[in-house]
Amino acid sequence: MDHRDTNALIIGRGISGKGVAGVLAALGARTRIYSGANVPRGAEKYDTVYVSPGLPPTHPIFAFAASRGIRISSDIGLGAELNTAPVTAVTGTNGKTTVVNMLGEIYRAADVKVVVCGNVGRSFAECAYGGGYERAVLELSSFQLLHARPLKAHIACVLNITPDHLDYHGGMEAYVRAKLRIAEGQTRSDYLLVPAELDISGINGRPEVLREGNDFYADEYLTVLGRRVMPVSALAVKGEHNVVDALFAAAAAYADGIREDAIAYALSRFRTGAHRICEIGRCNGTRYYDDSKGTNPAATLAAAKCMRGRCALIAGGSDKGFDYVPLFRGLPDNVTAVFLTGGNAEKMAEAAALCGKAAEVCGTLRECVERCARGGYDSVLFSPASASFDRYADYRERGRAFEREVGRIIGS
Repeated sequence: MDHRDTNALIIGRGISGKGVAGVLAALGARTRIYSGANVPRGAEKYDTVYVSPGLPPTHPIFAFAASRGIRISSDIGLGAELNTAPVTAVTGTNGKTTVVNMLGEIYRAADVKVVVCGNVGRSFAECAYGGGYERAVLELSSFQLLHARPLKAHIACVLNITPDHLDYHGGMEAYVRAKLRIAEGQTRSDYLLVPAELDISGINGRPEVLREGNDFYADEYLTVLGRRVMPVSALAVKGEHNVVDALFAAAAAYADGIREDAIAYALSRFRTGAHRICEIGRCNGTRYYDDSKGTNPAATLAAAKCMRGRCALIAGGSDKGFDYVPLFRGLPDNVTAVFLTGGNAEKMAEAAALCGKAAEVCGTLRECVERCARGGYDSVLFSPASASFDRYADYRERGRAFEREVGRIIGS
């Protein structure tokens, strides 16, 4: 598409919005960035509206654009127009960021020029406009997949699908449909990697499907299409969920023709980033773990299963419409105390009570940490199972707040 002399309205001033604006301006388009809750004046003159991830589907710009035949696109859509390299795309409720970063390290180990972008914090449009890479690895949220056309992934991964963002999508069925859009446009020469039991009958594509547990699996080794890529014991990351993430990364890279030695080399050195089950300090025999990235029950449950000894869980935050009963029902026995804070603390406490778990509601995160410090636990896990927007800008700010509170305890 030729963008010269076109008019583009960009909704949102975040990373994707600014990336789209800069690229379109360089391509000769006239742009306007807008972040209001209503349709801006003069919106009828725009040829395309570029929406940021997570813009509520109730925003009136969607109905306005549909009624006037104005095209809706996004950072991912514009990036797909400009991109000339094969795409490896990753979605899933949990593990996306870890897997795309693993893949980035794998491609680098194989001397393949790669960009890692999308939901991981870099504009795909900016990367695609700049060029100079041989592979694009994209982390894609369900929000981004709703407006990703004309994206076509050579390798697409759906890591897992558990309830999340149901307040946005309106229900689990719509959430699953959004995730499966990652296979849109794939052909027989492309690959779709999915969990063993995931129903993909609704996909709009014809890829070669590889299923976890059959075509690729982890026992003593990460095995892909019958080839033992590396021993699980050689992975730098630990924990069952991290092994699964490494398995998907290895399988995606192998399907893309990457050498086994490059895969093994990269994964033997890869470590997860901040706020993902990171030990941040020790005091009086207690280890403190920051898992602020745990924004849904499945992520928190996976983190809890990594804890050793008597563990206290700190959870709570901004509610996303979850049923928390499965979380408290599934907590391992060594999680002997739960402290809750945030906008959904009372709701979570009710779910805990239904499961026979004692949970204490605290007014602040500081109070939670102080109560844990007095409990003589072997480990304290901060994994909110909730969004951060009741008190913080994002999970990173929330994680830093937890680290400060733990620092007060250690320094006292």
